[in-house]
Amino acid sequence: MSGDPAIMICAGATKAGTSSLYRYLLDHPDVYARSIKEIHYFDTVDFDAYQYQFKTLARRRADLERQLAAAEADLDVWKSLNIQRQIADVAAVMSMLERGEDGVEDYLAYLLEGLDERKVACDITPGYALLSEERLRRMAQMAPDVRFVFLMRDPVGRLWSHVRMQAIHQLQPGEQISEKAHRIMNRVVKQGLETQITSRGDYVAIAEKLKRAVPEDKLLVGFTEDLLTGEGLKTLCAFLGIAEKPVKKELRAHQGVKLQLSDKQRREAAEFLAPQYAYVEKTFGQLPSRWQANMARI
Repeated sequence: MSGDPAIMICAGATKAGTSSLYRYLLDHPDVYARSIKEIHYFDTVDFDAYQYQFKTLARRRADLERQLAAAEADLDVWKSLNIQRQIADVAAVMSMLERGEDGVEDYLAYLLEGLDERKVACDITPGYALLSEERLRRMAQMAPDVRFVFLMRDPVGRLWSHVRMQAIHQLQPGEQISEKAHRIMNRVVKQGLETQITSRGDYVAIAEKLKRAVPEDKLLVGFTEDLLTGEGLKTLCAFLGIAEKPVKKELRAHQGVKLQLSDKQRREAAEFLAPQYAYVEKTFGQLPSRWQANMARI
């Protein structure tokens, strides 16, 4: 690897532990992470999602401004400074988005501003998994040292977690979250609907695309169940060229609402996702125990 500061892009998968990864890196002395985990620059540009992102960022800025007013009223100087930093980050992202396709240099400046002596700057945006191969190739070439990480969680577990998240977002007055989640699961598995959920966990398409677009030594594809625990973190840190920073327990964040998947639906989901299990086992080797347990249902 070169002596240039590295830029790490985590392209997902959605609901595969990217928030846990962000929290780990945010607390690592060799890594610089801005207050916005998911920058969404490249997917906004490619999918013309400007209106949605500007609205999202405007809501975030308004919420931060309310928090700042409360912190200043409480004379909480540290909290006020932290919120001001977050507001500045929101403004910077909005500025780069306003430049559209010409905002790549602003994007790089945003990632690296404040890096100081740290070795790695990161952008953890699962939505980048949906980008075209050509866009990913250009991202891999946008700076001297760009490294990509892609996390793969057990397909059934990832799908059910994503479904539960969507159930919350889609919940209407009078609906029960459990019934909503199971209906969405049936639409995915039995009817082939809700493709925005399945596409984000299509390891076959995403991993192959990344392998074609990114140099082999700049790409780490790993199992969530391994990469966010002891030995896996050693692999991650070695890949990023940073000091090993062990954790005392498994990293977990954004676990979502607790709902059980019935044995019948779990078996149906495993059968639906059989191509994902088969591809990952053939391409990346022995599956973690959680994967094997669901794969055995096929």
